[in-house]
Amino acid sequence: MSGPSDWPLPEDGVRFIVPHSLVSALQNNDLTRGLYLRAMGYYPNARGHYVNRDEHTDDLVLYCVGGEGSLSTGGQTYQVAKGDVLLLPRGVPHSYGASSERPWTVYWMHFSGTDAEAFWRHLGCIGRGFATQVGVTARLSGSMESLIKIASRDLLENSLIYGSNLLREILTLLKVMRDKSQESSSSFSVDAIHAFMHKSLHIDLDLDTLAQTANMSRHAFSRRYKTLTGVSPYRYYLYLKMQRACQLLDATDQTVAQVAEVMGYRDPYYFSRVFRQIIGMPPSQFRKKRYD
Repeated sequence: MSGPSDWPLPEDGVRFIVPHSLVSALQNNDLTRGLYLRAMGYYPNARGHYVNRDEHTDDLVLYCVGGEGSLSTGGQTYQVAKGDVLLLPRGVPHSYGASSERPWTVYWMHFSGTDAEAFWRHLGCIGRGFATQVGVTARLSGSMESLIKIASRDLLENSLIYGSNLLREILTLLKVMRDKSQESSSSFSVDAIHAFMHKSLHIDLDLDTLAQTANMSRHAFSRRYKTLTGVSPYRYYLYLKMQRACQLLDATDQTVAQVAEVMGYRDPYYFSRVFRQIIGMPPSQFRKKRYD
């Protein structure tokens, strides 16, 4: 294991290393082997904190919640500020440290597991490390505080299983927060696009109309939207429409043809084909299941 730094820990700092015997237990548990914590800590006002690793076997995340610092990896240097996260997959050489004038306050965690590479792929950093803005929220810092408490105070099996799943939540939350941060720094707003979709469930929008909400060409809009959400914009719009149709079929006695008309389809047969494509069964079968 590539252990944490030996930076002198202040009185209000935290540094916890999972004992080797517990790491073995986590590796052999079906509920934790995919992702588990190896070490974690909190360094407030970490003056003099500096780490240089030519190689390391752990996966590593640092979250800056105050002050400043820097990261060097892959021939690039990143200036790190409040709200930035450092993403460092195992095997990526790196060095990082706190600013001497305004030293950072950071949460950090070393982790491993068979699912780690999939999470790095989700975060877009396979084989490379970088720093990126995610913003400061109580939800993320609170989750890291909770993970520290679980790891350092309670070593019961149930708590370790919960901690491993909290680690999963933290990594997925980082992706959501980073996408939100990137979105807010541009004129492209997924929230605004989704609000427009919800207001337009009663008609049949096309991709050109959706692209106009962002003042983009349909190709650029589709590419940007899919990068941020993982799904095509028109596919997501159809999903919203069919979810609304499901509600009408479940909660009202309107006929399939009437539901199709409410959802903006003149041809009930075409509506049924789209419904089956998205939901996996025709609307008549979906309604029948309500009475099963």
